[in-house]
Amino acid sequence: MGMEKKSIIGSYGSIFMHSDGFDKLLMGLGFIGAVCEGLCPPLTLLFTNKIMNDIGSSLTIAVDFTHNLDKNAKMLCYVALGRWVACFLVGYCWTRTAQRQASRMRSRYLKAVLRQEVGYFDLHVTNPAEVITSVSSDSFVIQDVISEKVSVFLMNLSTFVWGYVVAFFILWRLAIVAFPFVVFLVIPGLMYGSALMGIARKMRVEYNKAGTVAEQAISSIRTVYAFVGESKTIANYSAALQGTVKLGLRQGLAKGLAIGGNSIVFAIWSFTAYYGSRLVMYHGAHGGAVYVVGTTMIFSGL
Repeated sequence: MGMEKKSIIGSYGSIFMHSDGFDKLLMGLGFIGAVCEGLCPPLTLLFTNKIMNDIGSSLTIAVDFTHNLDKNAKMLCYVALGRWVACFLVGYCWTRTAQRQASRMRSRYLKAVLRQEVGYFDLHVTNPAEVITSVSSDSFVIQDVISEKVSVFLMNLSTFVWGYVVAFFILWRLAIVAFPFVVFLVIPGLMYGSALMGIARKMRVEYNKAGTVAEQAISSIRTVYAFVGESKTIANYSAALQGTVKLGLRQGLAKGLAIGGNSIVFAIWSFTAYYGSRLVMYHGAHGGAVYVVGTTMIFSGL
């Protein structure tokens, strides 16, 4: 079990094996930008809570009311400016390092292939175009992961953590009661992701079967035409694609169940509104805090 975990971690770390010192600097700046960008939505809700409480409070001195409102509005402007800088760091640094690492990977991949003996191509490569296709497709997948998937994951993780930190800071009673409901927000996404990965692997296998049928027919097109095998080839190709149709239906069902599972949000909203009203009546909580904590808990969980 331990060796399996190490191999999984190693496989994830191998994505960045082609990075150099400058790439690590870019990834560090991109990491900081992603964490800061994930922090901005909870901060926005924090200052929105203060503005709502100022508007709903019974302040009789107009000067104090205006001063507090202006101060919180300025803080929102600072958060917006910080998010702009964070978005720039995320977009530029991750995209730039992804291009550099993908380019370096293509070069090393091609050099490794060209160093092979002639027998390698006889055994492992049926078509010279496969080398070019594999180099381009694999490198584009890695580039997409580094430039987009990693930054989005870090951003969402930061929003999840900081969102609950802000919720506990604003109104810990409501946050600690609503926290167990996070499980009902996370489980549908995890189940959908796991099911989608399994279905995607099976669909790839089915498409490869159909591609093999088409490749064999095209490579021996004269024989197929001579023996009038067009209808049989089409039937075999259609039969090979039937598996992908069934898997596509299963994929749509999994997606529908995952989206439908998010309906638990309305139940969580109802509970936070009910318990928040009791906190307002018996513990002196502010309405703005109840609304913002409920929004933060749900937004961070999603």
